[in-house]
Amino acid sequence: MYIDNVTELAFDDVTPEDPDFPFIQGLAEAGLISSKLSRSDMNLPEDLQDDHNLFSPESCLSRQDLVSWKMALDKRQLPEVDRNSLYKASGYIDIDKIDTAAWPALVADLAAGDQSITALAFGFTRLFQPDKPVTKGQAALAISTGDSTEVVLEELARIEAEKIAEAAVSAHGALVAQVEKDLNASFERDLKKEREKVETLEKLAEEARMELDRLRAEREEEKNILLRGRAAVESEMEVLSKLRSEVEEQLHSVLSKKVEISFEKSRIEKLQKEIENENLAVVLLQYELEVERKALSMARAWAEEEAKKAREHARALEEARNQWERQGIKVTVEGGLGDDASAGVTWASAGKEHPVDEAINRAESFLEKLKSMCAKMKVRSCDALERDAACEVLHCKPKAASSRCKALVY
Repeated sequence: MYIDNVTELAFDDVTPEDPDFPFIQGLAEAGLISSKLSRSDMNLPEDLQDDHNLFSPESCLSRQDLVSWKMALDKRQLPEVDRNSLYKASGYIDIDKIDTAAWPALVADLAAGDQSITALAFGFTRLFQPDKPVTKGQAALAISTGDSTEVVLEELARIEAEKIAEAAVSAHGALVAQVEKDLNASFERDLKKEREKVETLEKLAEEARMELDRLRAEREEEKNILLRGRAAVESEMEVLSKLRSEVEEQLHSVLSKKVEISFEKSRIEKLQKEIENENLAVVLLQYELEVERKALSMARAWAEEEAKKAREHARALEEARNQWERQGIKVTVEGGLGDDASAGVTWASAGKEHPVDEAINRAESFLEKLKSMCAKMKVRSCDALERDAACEVLHCKPKAASSRCKALVY
């Protein structure tokens, strides 16, 4: 166990900041690997101690280090060995190149015979080459031999089980990722469908709005047509007003003629002809007034029919808007759909107090006045004829006077 500023470092090149420091320091403190700690306990010369102050963690593992470390793990105590005993046990010709600290480990390993690390990993050779790097296979073979074989196999089994568990976890993670991917894909498909539905509804709403705008434009056009028709009716009313003034002027002229006729008693025959002409003019005027009345009645019926159509069209628009609102489509109409209906009411009210009816009433009144005027003229003419007849009776002409009076009355 390393304690900061208390425990001595086993190697100068392995500091506490190194990620493998606890393992290397622990092996050195346990005496399983050669370090500054073991060299000081073994009372070696200073020059040999300086050679083993470095661990060189990035360098390759040498043959003598592999055998020394493995024997330190397997053997609690190693024999004391000199150069001759090592040579007899191994027959290596490069013994001088081998570190003296590794001699006991080599002798202990060679004692295993064919099952030794040197025999299995390096083969039967007389040249040990202590500083030669070992391969991964040689290191694995060295770890799997000796007294710690069972421990190594258990460790390998544990590592294999961990790998299988990691593979299972990875497979589970992959399965979870696949499920998440499938769920995301399904969600994306559903989201895409919902977006398509929203786009379709937006298109339908846009089409409904365009249709509503078109209907609104058509209604505005129809309203303009009705306004133009109303202007035309007003112009006709002005024409009828002018006709009224002309009729009144003609009435004044007839009255003036009546005054002239009343003062022309001396010219009875001419008065009779004028009365007959006036009767014919009155009949013709009555006929014209009757024709004008029929025309005005037809115009009134046409106007009422147009107002009825406008009300029906407004009712149809109101029903369409209610149907759209029941379907969830909100419709906003400026002014309301009842404008056309109000227009129909205006036509209806105009039909009740229409200037055309006033013109008809005035024409009928004028006709009654003409009839009364004709009756008065007949009475006056009859009076004049009676006075003339009286004069003729006085002159013994009663039959001629009575016949003329009857003809005039007829």
